[in-house]
Amino acid sequence: MTKAQQEALKWLTDHGGDAIFDRNGVALAMGESAPFTRSTWNALRDLGHVEFYNPAGKGRGRLRVSGGAA
Repeated sequence: MTKAQQEALKWLTDHGGDAIFDRNGVALAMGESAPFTRSTWNALRDLGHVEFYNPAGKGRGRLRVSGGAA
């Protein structure tokens, strides 16, 4: 994993392990916007560290830390 991916995973874990994407693809958790781009979350998904679920249209939906992210 890259440093940005490690920091994004830590950020998500520190913010409850679950977030929602706004219409611009910015992850929001515990009242804060993530300082990471959607491409970082996509890469973490491809590596199996997070999963996307409950799609709600373009750029929207949720993400959470997956079971294999430890």
